[in-house]
Amino acid sequence: MNRKLLGRPIGEITQARVRRDPDFARALLQEAVQALLSDDLVVARSLIRDVIKGSIGYATLSRRTGTPEKSLVRMFGASGNPTATNLFAVLTHLQQHSGIQFQVEAVHAPARRKRSGTGARASL
Repeated sequence: MNRKLLGRPIGEITQARVRRDPDFARALLQEAVQALLSDDLVVARSLIRDVIKGSIGYATLSRRTGTPEKSLVRMFGASGNPTATNLFAVLTHLQQHSGIQFQVEAVHAPARRKRSGTGARASL
């Protein structure tokens, strides 16, 4: 059975919205940074990729960062692993392009609960 797709992939929809809605682009970039700080690298890479593709584009970002375009595409691909240097260079240029500046503020995190016992399991 040959089925026709009913819609566009979510990445295309997100990138189109980034192009037409600067506030959405800024919020998406903010979510990407929050995902990085929360150690959710898969989500962060995906969001950064959508912001790049929907706004500045890989070619312009490559010229501005001095990083080859293909390397940028790989870095933010599904199995990408950008170095801290490359990641911060990209974030710097995306902030400039979006007209925002991120600031980090330390807040108290809830205390982690300690595990009780010595690790032995109780029998039922």
